[in-house]
Formats: sequence, structure tokens, C-alpha cells
Amino acid sequence: MRAMLVLAAALLPLPLAADTPECGAAAQAAWREGFSAGVEAVNAQLGAVTAQIQADVQAQVDAQLTRIEADRRRELDSRLAEAQAGALAAQGPVAAGAGMPSLPPLARHSGGGIAPAESPEALPPGATITITDPQNLPPELFRALMDHAGR
Repeated sequence: MRAMLVLAAALLPLPLAADTPECGAAAQAAWREGFSAGVEAVNAQLGAVTAQIQADVQAQVDAQLTRIEADRRRELDSRLAEAQAGALAAQGPVAAGAGMPSLPPLARHSGGGIAPAESPEALPPGATITITDPQNLPPELFRALMDHAGR
């Protein structure tokens, strides 16, 4: 009996509404809408995952660059220290009695500024003079300094 019911149900005509053109268009529209929603959902998930991956990669790159820069600085400092030590060793020992050179006594100049009490020729060779206000420098002092610099 059961087999007869199954056979009778199989022979019953099915509704043919799915074959109508209106139903096919509605199914196509629903499929496209669902497909578009699915693509948008996947893109949203991929966007979040991609942003996280980019942040992770950037953090790794920053950490590597920081480590490389620290290594480079250590190497540079080490080489600089070795070069300085070598240069000092090549100069030999410092003479104990050399002492620091001294400048002659300074006095206010009539045209403004400070000048050696004697003449600029009294300055020791290699002396450095800084002129902070060249507009107040008397012409004769300027000529004397230029003559001194020409020595």
C-alpha cells in the first residue's frame, strides 16, 4: 500500500508556475540581488582582513627598520671610535709642557668693539677673531686684521 501511495504521488501533475516568464524573471532578480549582497559581504570581510594584514606587515617592517637603524648606528659609532683612536695613536703622545696659547690683553676700541691692547700683529699665529658687528669695525682695524689674516 505504501508503494502505491508513493507511485500515485509521483504521477500527480506538479504545478507549472515556475515555468512562467514572470516567475523566471523574479527568480533571476532575486538571484542577482542575493549574489550582489554576498559579494558585498565578502568584500567587507576582505577589506577588514586586508587592513589588519597591512597593519601587521607595517608593524613588522617598522620593527625591522628600527633594528636595522640601531645596528647601523652601533656599527657607525664603533667604526668612528676606532678611527678616532687610530688618529690619536698616530699623533703620538701629547707634549706636557706645550701649554695653551694666550691672547694679548684686550681693550675697548675707540670705534666700538674690543681689540688687542697692542696691535693685531701681536696676536699669535692661528688666533681666531670673531667679528660680531662688522658695521662698528673701524676701517683701520679692518685693514690690520686683513693684513694679519694674509700672513
